[in-house]
Amino acid sequence: MKKYLLLCVTILFFMGQNAWGKRFEISDGKFMLDGESVQLICGEMHYPRIPKEYWADRMRRTKAMGLNTVSAYVFWNFHERKPGEFAFTGQADLAEFIRTAQREGLFVLLRPGPYVCAEWDFGGYPYWLLKDKEMVVRSKDPKFLAACKRYIDRLGKELAPLTIENGGPIVMVQVENEYGSYSNDKEYLAAIRDMLKGAGFNVPLITCDGAGQMPNGYVEGALPTVNGAVGEDIIRSIDRFHKGGPYFVAEFYPAWFDVWGERHSYRDYRSPAQQLEWMLEHGISISLYMFHGGTNFEYTNGANTNTPRGYDPQPTSYDYDAPLGEWGNAYPKYTAFREMIQRHLPQGTTLPTVPADNPVAGFAEVTLNECAPLSAAFGERVESDTVLTMEDLDQDFGYIHYETTIDKPVSGTLVINELRDYAVVLVDGKQVGSLDRRHRQNHLRVDIPKAPAKLEILVENVGRVNYGPDILNNRKGITKNVTLNGEELCGWTITPLPLYKAAVGKLKFRKGDLAGQPAFFRGTFVMDSVGDCFVDTRGWGKGAVWVNGRSLGKYWNIGPQQTMYLPAPWLKKGRNEIVVFAMENTGKRTVGGLTEPILDELGEDPNAVKRPKRDLSKTPIMEAGDVILRGTMKPADGWQSFELDNTATLRHLGLEITSSYDSTYSCLAEIELLDENGKPLKKDNWKVVYVNTEEARGNEGFAEHLFDGDTKSYWHSQWQGKRAPFPHLVLIDLGEISAVSAIRLRQRDPEMAGNVKNFAVYGRPQFFLFK
Repeated sequence: MKKYLLLCVTILFFMGQNAWGKRFEISDGKFMLDGESVQLICGEMHYPRIPKEYWADRMRRTKAMGLNTVSAYVFWNFHERKPGEFAFTGQADLAEFIRTAQREGLFVLLRPGPYVCAEWDFGGYPYWLLKDKEMVVRSKDPKFLAACKRYIDRLGKELAPLTIENGGPIVMVQVENEYGSYSNDKEYLAAIRDMLKGAGFNVPLITCDGAGQMPNGYVEGALPTVNGAVGEDIIRSIDRFHKGGPYFVAEFYPAWFDVWGERHSYRDYRSPAQQLEWMLEHGISISLYMFHGGTNFEYTNGANTNTPRGYDPQPTSYDYDAPLGEWGNAYPKYTAFREMIQRHLPQGTTLPTVPADNPVAGFAEVTLNECAPLSAAFGERVESDTVLTMEDLDQDFGYIHYETTIDKPVSGTLVINELRDYAVVLVDGKQVGSLDRRHRQNHLRVDIPKAPAKLEILVENVGRVNYGPDILNNRKGITKNVTLNGEELCGWTITPLPLYKAAVGKLKFRKGDLAGQPAFFRGTFVMDSVGDCFVDTRGWGKGAVWVNGRSLGKYWNIGPQQTMYLPAPWLKKGRNEIVVFAMENTGKRTVGGLTEPILDELGEDPNAVKRPKRDLSKTPIMEAGDVILRGTMKPADGWQSFELDNTATLRHLGLEITSSYDSTYSCLAEIELLDENGKPLKKDNWKVVYVNTEEARGNEGFAEHLFDGDTKSYWHSQWQGKRAPFPHLVLIDLGEISAVSAIRLRQRDPEMAGNVKNFAVYGRPQFFLFK
């Protein structure tokens, strides 16, 4: 099988001498370049995640490792930030990125989506698709397809001239992305396929899916490729739809991405190197995802919700533990892959020399002795009786500020319903707490002794979901309402704070300090020489950083990332300006520049949910006379209502699950009690008195989730480690004696484990007795 690699390497060496191909096609189970079979050895990298000044540098390192093709997603929201307004210049000059690949002797596999996933905000979709609440993205909704066509047509004008048929390096174009993991609408896939062809992309089309999802993601007229498969599974998977090949692993994972609050992802190179070697020896084309990850500059990171925690955003660093690290550094994986490829070359043939490492340079710790309040960034403000989302106000990334007046002294529970994603709460200008969606938090205690008082809530879009069905639920800010002691707060002044370069550059700073509130801090540092640098943000809490007006992205002390990558081209010899936004103002005022990054250091998470203290030394006495309802739930979405035979008066409630549809676990998203008028009781003062089983790891399934008002959180019986037998029991103190006429329960997901079947409800006006 070495003949495939031999030809591939010949192409690599002669491209620089204008021996570029003219036609790329699929024939007889092979990829053919001008009638000769070739093997694609690709590496994924993304133009927005690499400073434009480094595009050529990264591609030289790509070629030096032995790759012949760059695989690249196209990010719709990077080019069409407002409907019909396109940007293809500067960092968004995608055509120049592709021309750079050609100059460096590399083919291009173009992956324009329009959905791309990529751990990128909203999977690459522009936020404004969410303004129309009736539009269904990633479907054949006519309004959505019209937006897709406008984007793809414009992309065709930029890039169709760069296909290999037209003298450029683009050899294939991908239709959608891993669609089989989402749905199976072949008409939708065909529509995207036809748009790409109509836009002038006159090269072979492909789809990519996991092996199990290929039946849903395959569409006629596009070569099916497989993601994540290794060994003979590659051949078996593709043969189901395109017998005899060519065989292509469009995403081979030698590593993985990070999430905030978890250790840096790391995968030893030995096993991936062996898998890669097998593919090369068997003539299988391959693309490394990622070859070089880069950085989520500005606020472009995405998030996942298909995790035990329920919301896991990715950090600014997209290092990915890829062969080529975040700043273009070669990890041992790079060297191992290169040596393995070199061993398979014909005798006497060598790969290009690996370019020398780019220089690094640090700077001494400096104090940021100028400050500006958050209000200094305020621009247009909107008055609204109810809260509005970022999308309502034509905002894509960043922060949004809500302000209202509390007109009487009050103490109680402030609830932010459907918070997306992180909130800092202030009363009369001083922070009183914060809430983190990662921990399913939506309420806190506030004490307002004097009135009128100003209530402020600063919310950060920590990253729109980029994978799975929750891409449909991606609005940011406060997406439902705010209540105080159960009463909805109204009369809001709302301020979008995208905090782009222009906004930060217009801030008016003064000497001094601001404590106990979100604020901006500015200083200068001196570089004796220019090189890649890493700004040390340890101790700063949570916020964002700009140097010389360029956004380095967001920092968060919880880690694992504790430094911000500062590319050398953004620096200048001598004096440089740095601005740090402290959303969580810890009082830290100094920063330094390191010559190597810190990507695997966890910090304290002040919002982490501590496991509630449970006294399990005694067990409750559940008496048959206290049963007020027995019922059976369906494994279905939505609320399920159960009326009592007679209105019951109670303060203490017992919910006993006696069976589930999988006969192993119990899981419920929410419970509501209805009063004698059929209205839901307030749940602000409810407390868990006892629970005999709950999943505490990752804060996943605490019993308190049963009544937190968030249907995305849930109580789950313990499933990691020892499992508790039925019945599963939760006792709740309602805080006051209440009349209850009906109970409403909600399953988490009818397709997941733990759907409750049979249950009983106990009610007592007094405490339950224990033994």
